[in-house]
Amino acid sequence: MRSKIHYQSNICGGDFQHVKDCFNTWKTQPLVYRMNEHMFEGKREVRPLDDRVFDNAEVAQRTLLNTCGPSDPYALAAEIHDGERDMWLVMAAYEE
Repeated sequence: MRSKIHYQSNICGGDFQHVKDCFNTWKTQPLVYRMNEHMFEGKREVRPLDDRVFDNAEVAQRTLLNTCGPSDPYALAAEIHDGERDMWLVMAAYEE
């Protein structure tokens, strides 16, 4: 039987140091749909995806979906400037 992959994600603004601070806070918060688990559980850190700044949140999300792996010990963050907001999308993959 093939394992299924699910993703956890969150967003925040600010610079990358703020993203790291948010990530550490998120790791202490229980998941709404799995109260016995914490957000980004098992991921030690968050890393920037690369130097790209996305102008479209959907493109950033697709790129993260294709880049995150369940065996990664970290979450990835993509920077987005869509003309209205500047934010970071943070995502991690998990195997079920």
